[in-house]
Amino acid sequence: MTIKATALTPDIGVDLAGVELEKDAYDRHFIDQLRTALNEHLVVRIRNQRISPRTMTSIAGYFGPLLDIRRAGGNALHVPGHDMIKVISNENDPETGRPLGDGNCSAQVWHSDSTIWEVPTGHIAFYCRTAPTPPPTTYFLNMTKVYESLPEKTKERIKSLKVMHHVFLRQIEVAIARDAPSLPLEDRRVGRIHPLVRRHIPTNRPALYLPVRRDSLIVGWTERDSRALLDELWEHTNASPCSVSAALEPDDFIIWDNTATVHSRDGWPESQGRTMWHVSAEGEVPTPRFGERVPNTTGLSPQEAKAASAPFMQTIPAV
Repeated sequence: MTIKATALTPDIGVDLAGVELEKDAYDRHFIDQLRTALNEHLVVRIRNQRISPRTMTSIAGYFGPLLDIRRAGGNALHVPGHDMIKVISNENDPETGRPLGDGNCSAQVWHSDSTIWEVPTGHIAFYCRTAPTPPPTTYFLNMTKVYESLPEKTKERIKSLKVMHHVFLRQIEVAIARDAPSLPLEDRRVGRIHPLVRRHIPTNRPALYLPVRRDSLIVGWTERDSRALLDELWEHTNASPCSVSAALEPDDFIIWDNTATVHSRDGWPESQGRTMWHVSAEGEVPTPRFGERVPNTTGLSPQEAKAASAPFMQTIPAV
């Protein structure tokens, strides 16, 4: 196997050529190369592939336990017999009229998947089955580079902060993100708390980890101050040049690291269909890159150790 790697930009993305995924997906040497490419470039595209559902899930399964992310209670076909493949589509089955999958043709804002989970998705793979002409573009942004480009004063200010990711339906759609009013404050206090600067485990780099909603709450901050900081960080993110675009065509395969990137997409006319196979692999609990460390108490008496550690200890509420 001779693989040719071509960087798509200096900051993110690589094309791999000379790959036959239906065969190479079961070669551990290739999987090691794929993992290395993802750690370095965060997004890997492999074009002109013919792969089976088994191969699609096998590739993603190397990166973590697979997740059933299909919409609950729906009537969509997806891929019968392969519960871990979510079909993203605005098309219907021509024979039965059932939706081929979940999804629509709306444009989306920058986002990271499943941030309201304790253990968000680690890696995501897409396999394009059908696309309009011209195909809509998907974009990826390197959030370790975004963090690196922040002013030093901002880095110091945010390094230990945590933010609440609250539930907001369809929040990634451009129209919703732009026009939908904020939820009541009490609803925005409920969700999942993650570090604002998380560790990218493979490289130990800090990555900016933002909630989609700018009206999210920074733990310990006022609503007003939280909004001002998230506006500032999102404006900086939106201005970053460290992105790559991919207009996915039929038989394109793409996989990316969801822990250190955000992605978005263009919309397309509702009269035209696009269908993707989508597989997600579980990652790890987001850990702070610059978290507090309890002082080393080796050699201290129990009383001295307790006193030195007290400022860093947490208390659980009584039951």
